[in-house]
Amino acid sequence: MKRVLLGVTGSISAYKAADIVRLLKKEGIDVQVVQTPDSLRFVSPVTFEALSGHKVIVDPWEDVDHSRVEHIALGREFDLLLVAPASLDLIGRCASGLADTFLSLLYFAFPHKILFAPAMNSHMFLHPATQENIGKLRSRGASMVMGEAGALACGETGLGRLAEPQQIVKRVKELLETPSLEGPLQGVKVVVTAGPTREKIDAFRFISNPSSGKTGYLLARRARELGAQVVLISGPVSLPAPEGTERISIESAQELEEALKANIPGCRFLLMSAAVSDFRPQKTFQGKIEKESFSGSLALTPNPDILKELSGIKEDGQVFIGFSAEDGMNRERARKKMDAKGLDGIILNSITAPGLGFGSDMNSAVLLFPDGGERETGAVTKEELSALVWEELLRRWPR
Repeated sequence: MKRVLLGVTGSISAYKAADIVRLLKKEGIDVQVVQTPDSLRFVSPVTFEALSGHKVIVDPWEDVDHSRVEHIALGREFDLLLVAPASLDLIGRCASGLADTFLSLLYFAFPHKILFAPAMNSHMFLHPATQENIGKLRSRGASMVMGEAGALACGETGLGRLAEPQQIVKRVKELLETPSLEGPLQGVKVVVTAGPTREKIDAFRFISNPSSGKTGYLLARRARELGAQVVLISGPVSLPAPEGTERISIESAQELEEALKANIPGCRFLLMSAAVSDFRPQKTFQGKIEKESFSGSLALTPNPDILKELSGIKEDGQVFIGFSAEDGMNRERARKKMDAKGLDGIILNSITAPGLGFGSDMNSAVLLFPDGGERETGAVTKEELSALVWEELLRRWPR
């Protein structure tokens, strides 16, 4: 039987941890809960003890066997440490090397896989210090499971809400079932975007494109196979997330930009394969526009140039790769895009060649780089393309 330590911190979403315990037990996973003192303000240990069948650890100096070192012993006995909800304070303590609570001490002593599920206000979540701390934890081997943008307890809407218990438990199972991978990207954080964006016209209609997301999902899968910690930011597609990756679902270009700004700190590679809508409606109508009341014209406004803006906050050592889906293989136009956006490379492919591109399992691409270097793939499967892309990137940027 797999065993999970569940750390619960002081957050209004702490009540959802009870559902996490219930779902883990349903999957046949043994759960031991560790609560911080602040979490007691939100949920009583009695709740977790009834659900888990174990006494909750709050103060390790009370009611324990003092003949053993508790935080070390627990690391030997459990397979995974899950912190859900993970508060701003706990994330900051662990990232800063502070072990002044039992849960943060447990983080430093735990020798196996660790998963954080952050929960906080969107401004707190997007604060540069928080994103830097999350990047530090990821770079040291911890995984993250993030909730989608939505309503927060404070009444605002945005990123930072706790992932749904079912999503957290699914990620726990993936980590427990996935062996630690070794490869040239071992311990490296990679961010991949995939699929289309949707720009709402009204509650039922939107502007989009036919991207299937296959290329991005295969690039994410290949990075994971090479040992990377992969964050996959995906528009609406029907594909399952590659095993062992962290998927963040978005719809609009603005949501994609928010998710990228929250996740690129600390990454080594960003592969921007999402098909982002160039325009969005100036106004989103409430409900459904009736045919009789429609004026016959729709005013559009340009979406932000996400990659160009991200290049302005790019960290030393980061590699940003863009994609240029064109009507034809215009290398000069793709190179101009690469230079204008400050990219380290761009992958040019045609969306109009018969049997290639959107929706197909085949593609043909040219990898272009600022030093004048090129690599042409010819017609290959998208799986072969993903392998060729990573082969070239690792040749140019080895560990």
